[in-house]
Amino acid sequence: MKTILAFIRKKNMLFKLILSYVLVGFLFITGFSYVILYKVSNDLTQEVNETSSRMIEQSYNTADILLSSTYNYYSQLFLKNEWIISAMNGEGFTLGEMYDINSRLNDFIQENPLVSSIYVYNYNSNLVFSSVQMFNSIDNFFDKGMTALLVQKEIYEQGIFIPRKAVLTYPNSSADVNQNLISIIYSYAMPDGSRNNMVVNLNQNVLQELVMKGSGNGTYKMMIVNDQGLVISRPEDKDFQENDMVKEITKPILESNEKRGSFFAEFNNKTQRVSFVKSGRLGWNFIILADYDKLLGKVDALQSFIFRMTLICLAIMAITSAFFTKMIYVPIYHLIKRTLATTEAKDKPLLNEYDLLNKSFSLLENKVNTLQSDINQSVSVRKQSILRSILLGKTGKGIDAQQAMKKFGLGVESDQYVVCVLKIDSFHEMSDKYDMVDISLLKYAVENISREIASSRYKLEVLEDGHDSLDLIFTIGSGEGVHELKIKDILAEIQMNVDKFLKMTVAASIGPVAKKIEDLKLSRLGAYQAIHYRLVYGTNSLISYEDIISAETKEYQYPVALENQMMNSLKSGDLEQLRDLTAEFIASIHPFKYDEIILSLVQLLVMTIRTAKSMSSFDREDADLEIHTCQQQLLRLDTLDQIEAWYLSLCERIVAIRDRESRSKNNKAVEKMVEYIRDHYTDPNLSVDMLSQMIGMSASYVRKHIKEETGKSVAEHLAEHRFRKARELLIHTDHPARKIGEMVGFENTNYFYVLFKKHVGMTPDHYRRENKLENLKSY
Repeated sequence: MKTILAFIRKKNMLFKLILSYVLVGFLFITGFSYVILYKVSNDLTQEVNETSSRMIEQSYNTADILLSSTYNYYSQLFLKNEWIISAMNGEGFTLGEMYDINSRLNDFIQENPLVSSIYVYNYNSNLVFSSVQMFNSIDNFFDKGMTALLVQKEIYEQGIFIPRKAVLTYPNSSADVNQNLISIIYSYAMPDGSRNNMVVNLNQNVLQELVMKGSGNGTYKMMIVNDQGLVISRPEDKDFQENDMVKEITKPILESNEKRGSFFAEFNNKTQRVSFVKSGRLGWNFIILADYDKLLGKVDALQSFIFRMTLICLAIMAITSAFFTKMIYVPIYHLIKRTLATTEAKDKPLLNEYDLLNKSFSLLENKVNTLQSDINQSVSVRKQSILRSILLGKTGKGIDAQQAMKKFGLGVESDQYVVCVLKIDSFHEMSDKYDMVDISLLKYAVENISREIASSRYKLEVLEDGHDSLDLIFTIGSGEGVHELKIKDILAEIQMNVDKFLKMTVAASIGPVAKKIEDLKLSRLGAYQAIHYRLVYGTNSLISYEDIISAETKEYQYPVALENQMMNSLKSGDLEQLRDLTAEFIASIHPFKYDEIILSLVQLLVMTIRTAKSMSSFDREDADLEIHTCQQQLLRLDTLDQIEAWYLSLCERIVAIRDRESRSKNNKAVEKMVEYIRDHYTDPNLSVDMLSQMIGMSASYVRKHIKEETGKSVAEHLAEHRFRKARELLIHTDHPARKIGEMVGFENTNYFYVLFKKHVGMTPDHYRRENKLENLKSY
């Protein structure tokens, strides 16, 4: 036992290392897994509950809007539409009038996908018009359930929307058709006490689909129940067809005085989260049932996954601990063996690893600490740190700052300073071309050029306080000389040499004079305000803070009229006019302040992108034409000239996208018309007007685009097909030429003779004789 304890004391570091790995790894992994499991499980559970609540609100709002708008729209038709009024009250209908009424009813159901059919009952004429069939007598109408419903006195006590299972018996049909409908009945009282009616039937299944669109893979189910417990709409699932089970769910909702709420219920051996909203205006209850076990499936799966990953991580931790313990301890063990002979006598008890290493390396630690102290006291590093703190306003004012400046040779109390900024032009293009090491070398070269030029006239300190800029701090002494002109000369010379030797340009700005050390911050801020005006003055410019604050600026007023003209030019694709208007826009914002210029440009960009999206739909390759992405591109540009060129290229691209879509639509339309001509050229009534009606375009559009896309007019296409077929029939049949003319689409056979001769060069009979003679010669 003593031997074991002695070994443990001697290998104290090894055992501590192993124990630390095990404890830290175990505690971290288990603690982290528990926190993640607890947090994620709670968040997912809360999200499931919130999703169910949002779903019932969304379903309620959707159904409310759909049903209200449908009721209001068809109310207007019932009250004001001349076809509906004529169908209800008219008498002695002709076949044409009945056809027109039926066509109008068909048009009305196309207005709303929720509407399944429309009936109009005319008791005066004993007729029912419907969007399904042209007309029927009331007694023989295929929807006998509705006919019977209309004669009931208590029909209007059932509410505006009446759910029913309609059995439709169509003439000449072997089986009845069952439909789940919601009917809206509009009535018109006649002088004799009877009522003519318009009935709008809504499809319950379509209502379910519209209301539950986007609700997931069957996780959510919706029911609509009125205040009397009558089911207005329910899912098609067989589980919901059992009235007792439906009543069990709806009973607590109908008895509740709350307008909205939720509770849990067992339904078909599953836990369901039932959410409801009561609509006082409709008198309906909207109910959403969510399979709670299915919703929480993600939580259970995540818990299982985290548990498995925890076990795997613990196993990996154990293996990794053993591996790294060996990697760390073996070199230490060899080092201990090397230093053992010189650190303790043979007659003294052996030290453990930690004490031995502590004793062996104490001298080295002292040397490292001394070296670290010397580095911290380095003049160059401390000088840069003090300057940066003063420029950012983080150093104490007064005596402390003055003493720090004096200590590092940065100036005395009576000195004055000027901060200037050098900003690299086209930096974003440069960063795409070079890596950061090359850019750092370029900035170092700019710094060296600046020091070499300024050192003969002023004391200069340079700080790199931006990824594309350098701060130059000039110490100008205590005199009142014309320092700004001298510094301008220095900066101009720096710009010239940077251009000459580095083949790049920099913009420069001069801040106001700092008469005290504390004012260096203000001088730097002024220089950075001035450098922003590179946007106006251009690259390689030299800008003074005094110049920009004394320059006359125009009161900000965004050029709305110019913007409207530019958007109109963009829509019409007039790029020449847009180029002139853009130049005028840039000129109009030129006198603004910097922030106002940027605001105007961003506002113009937002309006341009919105206009572009109204002109055409962007493909995936045009996904960069978003406001956020374009704004980033805009703000990377240095000058107004660059922005103007970039904006015009953006507009050209937008117009090109619109033209590309337009050409694609034209091609499809032309292909459809050419195919139609090929299939129907024998129709004597085939004309440009018929083609224009077919594609829904004007006749001039048809003439223009067929000619542009195919090189042939509509008449030429018709002639080509008709005369090709006529030549074939003349050779291979014995039909008279007049008959052949009628077969290929000519009602006027004399006209066929004239056109055939013009097209082929000879009359039909001549052509038949010539070709039959050639056929005989070939035998």
